[in-house]
Order: sequence, then C-alpha cells, then structure tokens
Amino acid sequence: MPVESLLPILVYFLVGIVLRHSGTASGSEAAFLFRFILHVTLPALVFPAIAGATLTRDLILLPVSGLVTNLICMSAAIAYARAASLSTSASGALVLGAAITNGVFVFTFVLMSLGPEALAEAILVDLGNAVFVATFAYSAAGYFGGSHRASLAASLFRTFRSPIFIALAIGVVCALGELKPPALAMRVLSPLGAATIPLTMVALGISFSPGALRDPMAVRTVLLRMPLGLAAGFFFVWLFGFAGATATVVLVAAASPIGFSSVTLASVARLDTEQAVAALSLSVAIGMASTPFLLWAGHRWL
Repeated sequence: MPVESLLPILVYFLVGIVLRHSGTASGSEAAFLFRFILHVTLPALVFPAIAGATLTRDLILLPVSGLVTNLICMSAAIAYARAASLSTSASGALVLGAAITNGVFVFTFVLMSLGPEALAEAILVDLGNAVFVATFAYSAAGYFGGSHRASLAASLFRTFRSPIFIALAIGVVCALGELKPPALAMRVLSPLGAATIPLTMVALGISFSPGALRDPMAVRTVLLRMPLGLAAGFFFVWLFGFAGATATVVLVAAASPIGFSSVTLASVARLDTEQAVAALSLSVAIGMASTPFLLWAGHRWL
C-alpha cells in the first residue's frame, strides 16, 4: 500500500482545519457539505462501485458483521453507562457515539489505498451500519430522549428512500444481472463520486474541535467504539474466514471513527450534543492515524 496515496487525505483534512480557524468556514458550512455528500456525491460513488463488483453469496456476511459489531459496542456502552450512573442525556450520547460507525470516512481511505473492489466491500459492510441506525440507534435515541421518541417505521422508510440506499439497490441489480450502466450516466457520475473524498475530509476538518482531545467522556466513548469495534472485527474475520483485502476492510470498518448520525440523533433526542460532537471529533483525529495503520498492517499480514 503506497503511503503517498493517503497523503492527499491528510492535506484535505488540514485544509478544513485552516478554513475553520481562519473564519472562512464554520459548523454550518460543514453541515451543508455533509448533506451534499450524503445526497449527491456519495450515491454517485456507491453506484459504480457496486454495479461493477462481482457479488457472491458470501458477501451477505459483510453487512451482518457491520450490524453485529455495532450491537456489541452499543451493549458495552449501555453496561458502562449504568455502572457509572451517568445522566440520561450523557448516557444517550455515549451509547449512540459508541454504536454508530463512520462509513464515509472508511470509504475515503479504502478507495485511496485498496481500490474500487475493496470499496464495494466497504459499502456492503456499511449497509449493516445503515440498517442498525434505522432500527437500534433510532430506538435508543427515542429511549434516552424520553418524549422525543423517533418513529422506527419512519426511520426505516427514510433509510430505504435515501439516495445512498437507492444507488446501492440499483447497483446490486446491475451487478447481479451483469448489466452495464450507460456510458453517459457513468461520465456524469464519475466526477461527482470522485469529489466525495476531498469534500468529506474538508468537512471533517471544518467540524473538528481540538478541545475534544481533552474531554474525558469523549475518550470513554471512543474507547467503546474503536478498540472494542476492532476486537469485534477480528472475531468476525476469524468466524467467517475472511482473508486478504476483505479481512482488511472488515477490520478497518469495525474500528472506524464515530458516525455523523450519532450527533444528528443526539440533537433530535435532545441529548448531550456537545459531548457527541467532542467524541466525534476525537474519534476522527485518532482515525486519521489508526486507519492508515490498519490498512498497512492488513496489506502486510492478511
């Protein structure tokens, strides 16, 4: 894995930090970029990756590993919150942060270092995360948010009608039916999909909060998300017999930073949003170092 291929990711992230500290951009601009990525550029990246992939029955195990990894981290976070007698607001932010993974962050590194085929596998792992967010995470947000309960049916409907899910579904149909997407469509989608990597890292840099590095609750959340997720990833690699790039993708996804949805759900449920943002920022800072290391280690030993 050439290290220089990952250098642009760090540069894009630093550009976002500079924009934030110079006053050129703020949290509102980062929020817009994330919405643009999720609704426009990411679907344009997902569709060609899945449509051009060779799908097998064994790949159904990838979303299973993603969903169950989240469940393991959520269960550990709930147990810790009860043992530490945390407030409802803090407990909810902790549980959501520990449970939800950051698929877009993983896609960026996997595509740059392992290529389109590995990206397709990372997308399938994140499908398990998407289903988890629409079910268990929304239920948890409703539980900890009290009267501000999220509708499970509404969250599922929102997931199934999202541009990412639609792009994934059409891509799967094309892959299984060996259908080649129109050349014109690919010429339009390719530049949009390519914009996902720089836009994601710039948005993460803008939203990064240095103060999160000193927040003890953020540290605890990250410990329940990333190291525990990595341990679960090793378990699924062993259980399902994953090897090579597939094993690397599973491990990187399992140990990924906290997902953006944790902050969104914490805000909707009126939980401790500042804690959620701090944990997200800290996890991204760690992920900038841990993700390249895992990719290097997987390339060397798996």
